[in-house]
Amino acid sequence: MKALVVEDDPTIVEMVEDVLFSLGHEFEVATNQQDAQQLLKSMDFDYVLLDLQIPAKANRGGADKQYGINLLKDIQRMKAPSPPPVIMMTAHLADGFNLSSELQRNGVRECIAKPFSDAARPLSSVILAVVGEYGPKAKTIETPKSAPIVVKEPLPERRRFDGGELVFETGRITLCGTTILLRTRSKLKWRILEVLNRRDLNGKWIGISGPEIAETLGLRSGQNGVSGAIRDFRTSICKILSAELGLICDQDDVIRSGGPGYRLNEWIRIEDGSQSKTQTVEDEGQSRRDRILELLAGGKRLRTAAIAESLGCSPATAKRELDFLRSTGAIEFIGPSKTGGYQLRLVMSE
Repeated sequence: MKALVVEDDPTIVEMVEDVLFSLGHEFEVATNQQDAQQLLKSMDFDYVLLDLQIPAKANRGGADKQYGINLLKDIQRMKAPSPPPVIMMTAHLADGFNLSSELQRNGVRECIAKPFSDAARPLSSVILAVVGEYGPKAKTIETPKSAPIVVKEPLPERRRFDGGELVFETGRITLCGTTILLRTRSKLKWRILEVLNRRDLNGKWIGISGPEIAETLGLRSGQNGVSGAIRDFRTSICKILSAELGLICDQDDVIRSGGPGYRLNEWIRIEDGSQSKTQTVEDEGQSRRDRILELLAGGKRLRTAAIAESLGCSPATAKRELDFLRSTGAIEFIGPSKTGGYQLRLVMSE
């Protein structure tokens, strides 16, 4: 499933992103009518989540419900004869009721009030209800009259999740080697995990309350936003570990709650993979610089192309390392730019 999200409030966008990630739905985000039109031209969507009150163009302000109504008409026109169903998100639910007949004529199948309430009508249940009613129909496959008997192999015995390594990589977080979170899709959950990544002097994970997390992150949705994101994240982790690794996982196996607040389970170990990758890049650069100094030993004078060939890298990479060595005073460039070359810097003795 793929959704088009049209919303200009960053906090609401984060909450919607978390719900869609939990459902396993792909999505694109537009913050105004013009950007939404461009996405509709280039892509197909199974449904649309639309804020009724949006700006007409980016960086112009002036959000107005008429622009949302105009976008509804755009969707009907651009995606005829089978436009995707629309779920309208609005902070003024009364407006939705007052415009109900016009909205329905233009593809609105459900309205949901902002901020979302898990107790009343969770956004996820509204989406599933609309997708189930208006989504693509499953193809019916006729069963042969004399279907062959298939002997199914017994399923492998599933084991319980008993902890593992949670790794922060560039753009994603993995658990037991399996991706459980993408930064571009779940910024709020990523930031919550960063807040929970704190230990006391004894090496124990520190419990942090929902209001404290909300205050630290500056969330306008407050504790409800934090608890909703963590609840969706827990459910998502259980589904991923079950589907990818065949593990049985309970809701609090990764993030615990109660007592001192939210905290990581004792058997979770965290590693910053992005840091290790950065260190690897730095080590490779130092190795190239050492090799350059060896090439220039004995008074040799070489140009960038010759050094790049010896290092087995691009001229741009070689030039970057040469500039670094020049900045430290280890080497110098002698002669005209077209015919000169690099050599070790001569240090005059007093």
